[in-house]
Amino acid sequence: MDVVAVRPDLTMLVEPPGQSYLLRHDGGVLLVDTGRAGLGAATVDVLRGWDLGPRAITHVVLTHRHADHTGSAAEIADLTGATVYAGRADAPLIRAGDPGPLPPFTDVERPLFDRVSAGLPDAPACRVDVELDDGDRIDELGAVVVATPGHTDGSIALHLPRAGVLFTGDVAAESEGRVVLGPFNTDRALATASFRRFADLAADTVCFGHGRPLRGDAVHLLHDAASAEVVPDPLG
Repeated sequence: MDVVAVRPDLTMLVEPPGQSYLLRHDGGVLLVDTGRAGLGAATVDVLRGWDLGPRAITHVVLTHRHADHTGSAAEIADLTGATVYAGRADAPLIRAGDPGPLPPFTDVERPLFDRVSAGLPDAPACRVDVELDDGDRIDELGAVVVATPGHTDGSIALHLPRAGVLFTGDVAAESEGRVVLGPFNTDRALATASFRRFADLAADTVCFGHGRPLRGDAVHLLHDAASAEVVPDPLG
C-alpha cells in the first residue's frame, strides 16, 4: 500500500485498483472508503504516523458499493468500532456483501473493466449503521452529503466546507491532469447530472475515488469540467 500525505491532516492510501482517505478531525479520524478486501490492518497501522490507534477512526463513509471501495469495510469496522455510513440505495447491498449488477459497458469500457477488476475479491458483508440521503449532515465532521446517483444508485460524495475538502467518490476521476466523468456507470445520463453538481462546491482540496487529489488553484480543473458544455470522458 502506498501512503501519500495530501496535507498534514489528510492521507491517501493507494492499493490498486482502489484508494481511500484518512482525515483527522477534532474528535478523531474519518476514513472515506476502505479499498479492496484485506487492507484493514494496514489501514489502521497508518494511524501510527499520527500517534493514534485503531479506535481513533470514528467514522467510515463508503461512497458506493463497489468492492474496491468497500472491500475492507467489515474488517475495519471490527477493528475500530467506527460508525459506518453509506448511501441509502447502496446500503442493503453492502450489508449483504452483494456486489450488485454490473453496469452496461461500452465497447471501450469492457476491456478496461476486465483489466482493473482482475483478481479483485468480493467485499465481505459489512454493517451499515447510518443510511445517507442528499443534504444529510454529519455535524461532528462538519460534513454534508451530496447524492451522486448514476455511478451506482446509492453513490454519494462528501463535502466538508469547514475542512475545505470534497470527496467525490467515483462519479469524477482525475486522469493525466484532467478531471473527467468516471467510467462504469449504471446510468450515464444520471451520472453526468451528478458530476455537474461539483461545479458549485467550494473546497481547497478535492479527493477522487481514482486519480490524484487536487489542491489550491488546481481545484478549478474540477469546477471547469463540471461546468463544461460537454462533460469530459477519458474513454471516448
